[in-house]
Amino acid sequence: MWIAFLAAASCLPCHEEIVRAYAQTGMGRSISRPTVENPVRQEGSHGSARWVALWNNKQMIHAINDDARSMQWAVGSGREGKSYLWRVGDALFQSPLSWYARRRAWDLSPGYQSDRRLSFLRPVTPECLGCHAGAAAPIAGTVNRYAVDAIPEPGITCARCHGDGSSHAAQPTRANIVNPKRLGQAARDSVCEQCHLSGSARVTNPGKQFSDFRPGQALEDVFSVYVQAVPTSTDRIKVVSHSEQLAISRCSIASGGKLWCATCHDPHREPADSFGQHQAKCLSCHGQTKPHGDACVTCHMPRTDSVDGGHTAYTDHRIRKPGVPKVLLERSLDLRAWRTPAGALRSRGLGLAYAGTGQLEKAYALLKDVPGDAAVNDAMGLIYLRAERAALAVASFTLAVEADPRNSSRRLNLAAAYLAAGNLAKAKAQAQEAMTLEPMLQDAYVLMAEIEPGRAEYWRGLFAKKLR
Repeated sequence: MWIAFLAAASCLPCHEEIVRAYAQTGMGRSISRPTVENPVRQEGSHGSARWVALWNNKQMIHAINDDARSMQWAVGSGREGKSYLWRVGDALFQSPLSWYARRRAWDLSPGYQSDRRLSFLRPVTPECLGCHAGAAAPIAGTVNRYAVDAIPEPGITCARCHGDGSSHAAQPTRANIVNPKRLGQAARDSVCEQCHLSGSARVTNPGKQFSDFRPGQALEDVFSVYVQAVPTSTDRIKVVSHSEQLAISRCSIASGGKLWCATCHDPHREPADSFGQHQAKCLSCHGQTKPHGDACVTCHMPRTDSVDGGHTAYTDHRIRKPGVPKVLLERSLDLRAWRTPAGALRSRGLGLAYAGTGQLEKAYALLKDVPGDAAVNDAMGLIYLRAERAALAVASFTLAVEADPRNSSRRLNLAAAYLAAGNLAKAKAQAQEAMTLEPMLQDAYVLMAEIEPGRAEYWRGLFAKKLR
């Protein structure tokens, strides 16, 4: 409950009331230890799988058929719901079961509805925890390995929006703390966009990680976000697309960039009267308009089904007229940068975005003349592998591994290329290197079963043994 309060202790001398209020917000309670939810036990099914969620002996237990796991973390404030994480060894995975608060019921986690088989093996990546946790401790180069203290700061803290406050705590001045509203538009909006703009793809700059972003920068100093170039008609929105939705609203366009997230949202506290607060914000610009019904947002910002949020709905930030066709946010064929990165990063970023969304011909056209770094060479290897040009795939993946030798996924890609080229010995060696770097990397065991089909049961059994 007081996670953000404790993590922001250096802010207390000057901002005690704000810090205490913030600890009760969704960001302040973004990750916590599991607690009992009602119903205490619920059962359901998906395809041939039976699932159970129950609270037993002070533990949250999720079970799929005969496979039961104890959950270590609950992700989400609980206002909309919670998803759950469990750990085996130093690897974090997501449960296929989530709690949906508005329905007061358990159901499948977002993204699992289309899975024919339920499992506990969806990796929890650093990119995922980067927005949900105040701080996480991933092991570099791995998909989902973490230090012993995997989430040292579960709640989002003051630093997420205001930057490092150590100098400010020692000698408070306006000059040594970031106040987002005093920043230029791109840097101001980037503070919110770091977590509220997922786009179709996110691409880091060479040598950067998503976690390198600091308030005061523009996102493009660290990574670029790519969205669909032309919105498509849909009745549903994406959960993490608030910035994208707001940007196409008439209110935002007419404001000339003045309207931003904090115009309507106070990030430091939950409003005691959200109806009154939001109504007042609307009427501050539309004071001559008499709302029909309960409030402006009832008609113009309705709760709308999402394409990626499971069994729940979210506030539509497009601020559109009732009856106007709902536009936005299914993936289209063409992508564009949310804000165009500088110079040589333009072709690189867009090419990697196309590669990440599976549009390999477009990716190749953009990347073939881009100087190769680890990410570019990895993408080119994938392009060649899909085109059944195994020798070129081996060459590209080799360069990627040489630039980033402790990256388990790139080792595994090289193993797949060697297998396609018919070099089983080198394929096995690289797959085993990937296993050494990341013992819970399931795809490595699947690939080993292909490299050694006569020992397929052994490799599947070895992975199952590590899960116990």
